[in-house]
Amino acid sequence: MSNDPRYTAFGEAMALRREQLKMTQAQLASRVGLSRASIANIERGRQNVLLHHACDIASALGLSQVGDLLPVESKPSLEDQVLALSEAVSPKAKAQISDLIATAVATAKAKS
Repeated sequence: MSNDPRYTAFGEAMALRREQLKMTQAQLASRVGLSRASIANIERGRQNVLLHHACDIASALGLSQVGDLLPVESKPSLEDQVLALSEAVSPKAKAQISDLIATAVATAKAKS
């Protein structure tokens, strides 16, 4: 088992979808050829999932792709990325950088 939080997120998404469909763990297990205990462990993030099992689970849950069960990784904003790169910059310079980025983003939004 991995401590990778993606497995926990996958299991939570899987459990949520299964519950939305009012499907028991035993029913899902039967459809994908796993034991009910394996389904329970996957939903708790205690068992890693092989790719072919992930595909089977997504299909059994009526999802068109496995990606629907994967966590969405949020990307930091451009401003956060730039500010992270400017650790050695003075607070005044950081404020100026932040203002420049905000102005550039507002200008780009106005043009679109």
